[in-house]
Amino acid sequence: MLAIMLFARRVAHVINAERELAADGSTVQYRVHGPIFFGSSNDLVERFAYGLDPTKVIIDLTHAQIWGASSVAALDAIVTKYQAHGAEVTITGLDARSGDFHRRLTGRLP
Repeated sequence: MLAIMLFARRVAHVINAERELAADGSTVQYRVHGPIFFGSSNDLVERFAYGLDPTKVIIDLTHAQIWGASSVAALDAIVTKYQAHGAEVTITGLDARSGDFHRRLTGRLP
């Protein structure tokens, strides 16, 4: 159990989100790299500039993987925060397994 906790703590901060604002300022794209799981989900939610970003947000998960329900809950939380700022979020780049997992659980978690 201790080994699991130490592993989760060590990899919790391996998630990275690169922010790129479009030249015209109308769109922002985040490229997420790393595993999204219970240990990194909270860190991921903190990687976005909700109040500063334009109303069109693209989250590219080509280089990320969803590992569990907490990952989907984190993505839902990100979308909800952006919606509170009047932004539209598009999630792209999910591999087949992650996409299926996301489709089955999004909007169904507390």
